[in-house]
This record gives sequence, C-alpha cells and structure tokens, in this order.
Amino acid sequence: METFPITFLPDNVTIEAETGESLLDVANRGKIHINASCGGEGVCGRCVVELREGNVQASPGLYLTDEDYQSGIRLACRAKVNGPATLFIPLESRADASFFKKATKAEEILTVENPDPMVRQTCIILTPPSPGDNQSDLDRVNAALSELSLFDNDIDLSAMKRMPKILRESEFKIKVSIFYELPLQNPDREPYGRIVNFEPTTSEDDYYGLAVDVGTTSIWARLVNLATGEVLPSMGDLNAQISYGEDVISRIVYAGRKDGLKRIQSAAIDTINRLLDRYEEQLPGYRKKTFIMSVAGNTTMSHLLIGIDPKNIRLSPYVPPAATWPSIRASFLGLNVEAHTVMKVFPSVSSYVGGDIVAGVLAAGLYKSPELTLFIDVGTNGEIVIGNQDWMTCAACSAGPAFEGGGVRCGMRAAPGAIENFLYEPAEKKHYLGIIDSVSPSGICGSGLINIVAELFRGGVVNKQGRFVENSSPNVRQGPDGWEYLLSPADQSAGDHDIVITEIDIENLIRAKGAMFSGYQTLVEAVGLEMQDLERVIIAGGFGRSLNLENAITIGLLPNLPLERFTYIGNSSLTGATLAALSGTMWRKAYELKQMMTNFELSDTPGYMDRYIASQFIPHTDASLFDL
Repeated sequence: METFPITFLPDNVTIEAETGESLLDVANRGKIHINASCGGEGVCGRCVVELREGNVQASPGLYLTDEDYQSGIRLACRAKVNGPATLFIPLESRADASFFKKATKAEEILTVENPDPMVRQTCIILTPPSPGDNQSDLDRVNAALSELSLFDNDIDLSAMKRMPKILRESEFKIKVSIFYELPLQNPDREPYGRIVNFEPTTSEDDYYGLAVDVGTTSIWARLVNLATGEVLPSMGDLNAQISYGEDVISRIVYAGRKDGLKRIQSAAIDTINRLLDRYEEQLPGYRKKTFIMSVAGNTTMSHLLIGIDPKNIRLSPYVPPAATWPSIRASFLGLNVEAHTVMKVFPSVSSYVGGDIVAGVLAAGLYKSPELTLFIDVGTNGEIVIGNQDWMTCAACSAGPAFEGGGVRCGMRAAPGAIENFLYEPAEKKHYLGIIDSVSPSGICGSGLINIVAELFRGGVVNKQGRFVENSSPNVRQGPDGWEYLLSPADQSAGDHDIVITEIDIENLIRAKGAMFSGYQTLVEAVGLEMQDLERVIIAGGFGRSLNLENAITIGLLPNLPLERFTYIGNSSLTGATLAALSGTMWRKAYELKQMMTNFELSDTPGYMDRYIASQFIPHTDASLFDL
C-alpha cells in the first residue's frame, strides 16, 4: 500500500502513513497527542486539527460547520490519509503537562509506625570453597542465612545467574536482598522469602522502592529509600493513554480493537518509563537498587497496565478478570528496571471501585479512626467510601467527564489558560475571571465550572433548574446551542473564539454532581444514618486541589456540613502506594481493607434512582438538605 509523509505542527514530527489511515491513528503511532475524549469513535468532536498543506479525505460531519471546513479545520479521527499533508494541532487539542509541576496544599500523611519493607538486605560472610569443602554456592548461601534464622528462601533465576561471579569478586562477603511474599490469605503464617539479588558488602546501604499511581488522566511516581524511610518528591505526567480515550469505557472499547490492548498498555508503560528517566537525572544508578514497585490504579487501569483485556468490566454482570494480583517481575511488562524489581498491584473491590480507592482509604487512615467518615475521590468515575474502623461501604458513581472539563463546550483540563475561579457582582452585573498562570483564557476546567455555576446561581443569573434567567445579565445571550453566558470574547481569549458556558454545560454538571450526591445519600441511608451524622469528609484526587468548598455545597455536590469537617488529602492513591512500598504491614492492611469494604452497585440499590432524580436541581429539590 502506498505511504505518504504526514507532518504534525508545532511538534514538527513527520510520520509515514498508509492511504486510508486516520490522522488520529497516525498521530498515536507517532506518540503525538491529540485530544480524543471518545477514543476515536467520532462522537465527541474534540480532535480538531488544522490542515496547512496537502489534502486529506474528510467531510464536515456533525461537529464542523461549512465555514470551519473551508478554513481547513478537520477532525483527526474522521480524516483519512490520501497524500502528503501538513497539519497544525491547535492549543485546545493538545495536552499540557505543566499542571504536574504545581505544588499542592494537601494534608498528606506519610507516617509508617514500624517500617518493614517487603525487601530486606542482609550481609553474610561465607567460607570459600576448598578441596575438602565443595558445597555448592547456593547451599553455602542458604546455610549462612539459616544461621541467622532466615530459613527456606527460594531464589530468582536472575539472582542465581549473578551469584557465582559476585561471590568470587567480593571474596565471599556479600549482601543478600530477600523479597518477602506476604501470605495474605493466611496472615498468621510467616512471610515467604525469595532471594532477588546479590551485591558486595561494600555497596552502598541505600536501596529503593517506587510507588506509582496509574490514573486515568495522569500517572504519578514517588521514590522511597527503604533503608532510611526517606520519601523523595513525587513526579507526574499525563497518562499517554488519553490519546485513546479520556475515560475507562472508551479505553476498554479501544483495547478491543486489533492491537488495541498492546498499544494502550505500551502507552502507560512509556509514561512510567519517562518518570523513571527523570529520577535517573536526580539519582543516577538508582534502578540497580530498586526492588519494589507498589502500584495503585482503578480496576480498568490495572488490567490495561498488566495487559489483560478488561472488556467484561463494561458488560453485565460487570465482572473483572481479576481483583487481586500475583507479584509480577516489572521488567517483564517492559518497564526499564532491573530483573529483580518486583511489582505489587493493589487489589480492587469491584469493577469500578479499584485499587486506587483501597490505597486512598489506607492513606486516609479510615481503618484506625472511630469517626464516621465520607471519603470522596471525584473524577469521571467518582468513588465514595463511608465508614470507620469498624465497617465500610463503598460505591462508584458514573459522574461523567464534567469535573475534568469534559462534555463542556469550552472545557479543558486544569492547565495554563483554564478559568478556575470566578466572581460575579450582581449589583454591577459584571464578573471577574481567575485564570491558571494569569494568561489569556483558553477554556474552563472542572473546578472553574463549579465556581461559575455557583456564582451565577447566587447572583440570580442561573435558576434552580440550571437555566439562564432572561435579562438577568448583558452576558446572557442566544448561542448556536441555546442560551449561553459569555465569559470572555474572542479578542481577549487565547483561541480566537468566544469562551462561553451553555445551558447544556450546566445540565452536564448537574447530572455529574447529582450522581455523586445521590451516591452519598444512598450509602448513608443504607446503614440507617443521615448526612448530618458524618463527622469527617475527606476529599482526594487532583480535582480537589482548587475546589471551593462553599461553591461545591452551593450547587449540591458536597453535603451541607460545617467547613471544618472537610479535609483535602491530595493524591491519596499515590500516598497509599507509598505507604505500602515502605511497609509490608501496610500492604497487608490494604488486603484487609479490600475484604472489609462492602460494595453497593448503585443502579441495583433501591431508592438510588429516586435520589438521583431529586438531585437534578441546584442544589437539590429537598431544601432541608441545604438549609434553604
């Protein structure tokens, strides 16, 4: 088949592409990101590119006007290669990772009372072989370990291959690294040891573990020193899987295509490897001394990372292939680490309450608190846990992408140019924008959407039904999708187009917040309690970093409780993974939490749909819940 060069600007990357191949597939193959919320199904209209030279086979379609098409605008998923072409990826279609360089104000707790990492190092001095003592090297090692009461250790093949050379180079004075597999099904049994590495006793004492949070939007990593307990600063990057869809369902669908699973797995592996490379710049050679990877992710992300088809997660009765995972040699998956690095993946509770939530509950310390606590991780798939040290219930709410800027006409992620704060002055009928990095506005992020709707509701511009009040503001006008509110005109915006919020956007937000709030209600009332009985509300995840609590309560996303009951703990999934990397006790506690959490499938729970429908107002149809 004939191939043609396709050049993508501003990256200035040229990729050879076959006739008929979609521009989105070409870009993905070249690791060039183009926003595609739906994974290339052609139903989101977000993968906009500008044709600068050449030609591609395409038609205007549903999301482009004739004017757009004539000006060179194309949808990458619907445009096919039919000759050489040069395309420009506009700002709204690109990924911006600068978000990952910002500090958080989270109350993160990384205290481990009794550090007991799953890998421990022991120095032994062996008697060298002689004509009268021809015992094998491995028997000699095991005999020395037995004298230290370290019995019955298995050995990795990679360590066995290194053993003869290291023993002789170090004059039989060696440091042995032993990985202790925890008998999780029988916690009364002693951990089972496996030798994973040999080093000379002269090697440095520091050795490391790596905590990883594999999120749908981003991947975070943190290096910990297992010898000292020191925790290094975390690093994050956009999960390259976003090129195949912004939510788990679209990625499951993509994984079902030819070579889809392999591609989407490689995208996550490549992202983690980039983070590993960045640590190498700070701490050269650390990989040779890294023995544990503690990984937390939602159920779908865990399957995609390991390379197991998750298609049954989205098919009734919604059963994942696995909820617990064996220890995995990390290098086997393509991660750029040594053969002795063992990957431990957090267990899931259900198809939509995953290991990231187990890790989050571990980080939040619910298992040791008597206070009745609501734990929330808000995202495309919002997860909630209610309970304390004695019991826990959990559920997943299909909130949709609104909290991450998706499903919003001018929506975007929290990146430079995103409107995240908003103030409305009813007397003057004016508003003021707070924009990330104080640059020209490009769009609206999730927290900005909440703040805008809350302020306009309080200012009388938006009513309880989420509709604009006619003549309430000069910025309310009729747009192509119905009534809208002008936030920033084109001549003051980065993308040369008006930035607006529409009634459809508000409707999407109301559906999303309603899914979350009705989830809280259902779990609380299922155990015979009321919202006011909640003593703590813990908010986790990147979304919470700029969340205005009063505004979130105003629109009905959070329960109407005193503000001092709320705490933001940041990326609790990464925190939990860090605790488990530092401590085998914490890892065992994670499995206990999985068993302790009772999952509710909300769609099958009596009363949930009634509560959901009642929540489709601002803030709610039940005024008593919000003191209205």
